[in-house]
Amino acid sequence: MNFKHFVRKGKYIVVLLALVHTGCEPKLAMTKTAEATATGEIVWDYTTLKRVSASSADNKYAGYARMIQRPDQSLLCIYEYDGNIVVARSSDLGTTWSAPVTVATKQNGINMAVPDILELQDHSLLACYNGRPYQIDPSRKFSIKTKKSTDGGSTWNDEKVLYEAGYQFENGCWEPSAIQLPSGEIQLFFANEGIYTSSSEQNISLLRSADNGESWTKTPEIVSFSATKRDGMPVPVLLKNGQEIAFSIEDNSSGNFKPVIIRNTLQENWAQTVDAASKNRTYALAEKIGNEIYAGAPFLRQLKTGETILSYQGTEGRVNNLDFADMKVVVGSSEAKDFSSKSTPFVIPGDKSCLWNSLCILNDDTIIAITSTNAYSNHSEVWMVKGKYRAGSPRQAQSIYQADPTIFFDKGTYYLYGTSSDNGFLVYASKDLKSWTGPAGSKNGYALSKGDAFGTKGFWAPQVYSHNNKYYMAYTADEQIAIAQSDSPLGPFTQAVKKNISGTGKQIDPFVFFDTDGKPFLYHVKLQEGNRIFVSEMKTDLTDIIPGTARECISGTAPWENTAQNNWPVTEGPTVVKEGKYYFMIYSANDFRSSDYAVGYATSKSPEGPWTKYEGNPIISKKTVKHNGTGHGDLFKDASGKYHYVMHTHFSDTQVSPRKTGLINMEFTGNGDSPSLLTADSSSFSLLSAPIY
Repeated sequence: MNFKHFVRKGKYIVVLLALVHTGCEPKLAMTKTAEATATGEIVWDYTTLKRVSASSADNKYAGYARMIQRPDQSLLCIYEYDGNIVVARSSDLGTTWSAPVTVATKQNGINMAVPDILELQDHSLLACYNGRPYQIDPSRKFSIKTKKSTDGGSTWNDEKVLYEAGYQFENGCWEPSAIQLPSGEIQLFFANEGIYTSSSEQNISLLRSADNGESWTKTPEIVSFSATKRDGMPVPVLLKNGQEIAFSIEDNSSGNFKPVIIRNTLQENWAQTVDAASKNRTYALAEKIGNEIYAGAPFLRQLKTGETILSYQGTEGRVNNLDFADMKVVVGSSEAKDFSSKSTPFVIPGDKSCLWNSLCILNDDTIIAITSTNAYSNHSEVWMVKGKYRAGSPRQAQSIYQADPTIFFDKGTYYLYGTSSDNGFLVYASKDLKSWTGPAGSKNGYALSKGDAFGTKGFWAPQVYSHNNKYYMAYTADEQIAIAQSDSPLGPFTQAVKKNISGTGKQIDPFVFFDTDGKPFLYHVKLQEGNRIFVSEMKTDLTDIIPGTARECISGTAPWENTAQNNWPVTEGPTVVKEGKYYFMIYSANDFRSSDYAVGYATSKSPEGPWTKYEGNPIISKKTVKHNGTGHGDLFKDASGKYHYVMHTHFSDTQVSPRKTGLINMEFTGNGDSPSLLTADSSSFSLLSAPIY
């Protein structure tokens, strides 16, 4: 996918850049160290998901972020903000971020773009960035610029213009990225097409400074070039053997951009250009991906243990278009070769993207993934998440503890919500219903957080659905029902006015159902002489029920529904689907603390009843799946159209909580004038789990 294809379409494109942290002067190794080979994987801690960029009520663009850790352990993040370059600071390892400080402002029709930040050996800070005209005129040139700070990033001065290219996109220069060598020399790499006025070619050029960025070489050296192709987005690293520089680029020689590593020893020192046939140019990925697949904007770093970490924005498993790329991270050897063990740091919907990504390695080898994403709002913001590389050990997983669970399928991703916390609702995500990641919600793993919507405690039984390009969550809190909205299945789900829906008494366990004519109904449980299932008509804007429309559907009258013969029979957790001519209500009965908690269903020719209970109930119970307390879940279709039921079980034979989440295959058989038969395949039952960070 050629970069020029995008800019000629008029899209605003920001491009990758690097950062290098040299907290103290590294020492040259006398002999080459043994190669460290990647044998493990990165496990991401989704509870560390944080927005780094400042909130923007007017949807200003924030992106293309690069981060370093300073000697005092603080973090600095430099990024684009509405055509300016800003920097933010965190003193608590990324939990909170300061308001942004301006580094460079847009001026005279020129945006400042794609920044990099480098801490020099004297602990001054060097920012390099790209002057990028948005008002095209011969007087406004694409340029590579630097500024410095000697007070930890509070003020920035001494702007220098190191290089100017043409004034049009097709003859510009891009993506500066710098590294300081043990000798003190700074090498600044950038993508350069300024000299190719009659072709779409692009090289990686190099400028040098021997005096801490005070002066620079005047004529760029061409260090990487593939004839008729485009080398772009360099990110340099001095490898831990101390004798070799490697930088990642995107290379479109295969037809679409792929990550490639360019290398030179300090002795070679770029004396010769690394061309398409050079031994110093290697395809990065151990397992090649299809030539047609886009995998651009790579970013390279190295752990103290030797393994190299590479990120890129890729479309494998997604729509093959940059607008839908997500962040991939792979692990390579200490020589920056054979990258594998692919992971995805950010869980995003299929119609969102993670672009212009970067990595920061902390002093304890914690990996921070940084992205520009629209996954958590309707515009680009800078977000981060932390991970750890687990070498040589298999992935450990633990059960997912989501009671009253529901699974929402949207744009190729399954989202799992449930009852688990008095702070709101966590969410997990999966592409195949087998491998789950999370909690992955936009606020510390939560899709809905207490304080953002109605409720102070008792966050129970959520249901998520989409309607008119918005996402809704119906849920219980304070033994009342509320409905919140979000732009993403990952949240945050919020209410402009924090309130519950209309109704008298205690109401729990909501389920919103849209009939074939689009008419919405709310199934819910009223606590009156037992837990009884009701249905109410909803307003078309889904904000509330229509008063006076509530009618009872089901109560606990069958023997299996009240095995303890309590004075308070329980039927709850309704899910409704239409199959053929009939409506099916799947529900649970008995007290959830009972080992006999189980699942049955009833049918009706109308969404409002009357309902006829299936004579063969229960269809899921401790007898069929060999777990106590099976129930209160949700029936849903997978990507192939097959039905599944997600539910919870007791923790063990002797302990109810925390309740585990399980999945079972379901099937409707038969049709015609009689209702189909709904059955559960007990042999398919499995408990869900997610990796332990």
